[in-house]
Amino acid sequence: MIKIRLHKRSDIPFRVKCLNNPKINKFIGDNIGKNTTLKKQKEWFDNYLKNKNKKFFTITDDGKPVGFMGLSNISKVNKNCDLFIIIGEDDYRGRGVGKIAMDWLIDYGFNTLKLHKINLGVFVDNIPAVKLYKKLGFKIEGKMIDEVKHKNKYYNFYSMALFKKDNKKRVKV
Repeated sequence: MIKIRLHKRSDIPFRVKCLNNPKINKFIGDNIGKNTTLKKQKEWFDNYLKNKNKKFFTITDDGKPVGFMGLSNISKVNKNCDLFIIIGEDDYRGRGVGKIAMDWLIDYGFNTLKLHKINLGVFVDNIPAVKLYKKLGFKIEGKMIDEVKHKNKYYNFYSMALFKKDNKKRVKV
């Protein structure tokens, strides 16, 4: 059964595994195709704990981590944030886990944090993610041309957003 819990220090080895998976890190903006280390992720976690503008969560199946997600750049003044999700276990992608987790995270953002708008960025080439985000009600606000360079190739990026007023109309499946 899929459950969501706060991101914990014990999740660091899972983060390293996910972020070093070529099927995943080919879609991670600033770090496209780059691997990480346990040391870097421990430093990241220490900084994360000090940052009050981030809320990260681990997606589990019967207690086993299968992905992580979060809200960053949370602005209490503007009532918005940036969202991300990573399904870290290959055999969990395409099975509806992302939809379940995103429904939970969107509800958390709008109902717990009382946000007005949730933003996200996604590679245009990440077709499954773009389809999911559209199904969840996110709209493309812009397309950034040649936004990310990797191995001498440029990639386009969508900026997408969901407003609280549109979320109320969204049918949860």
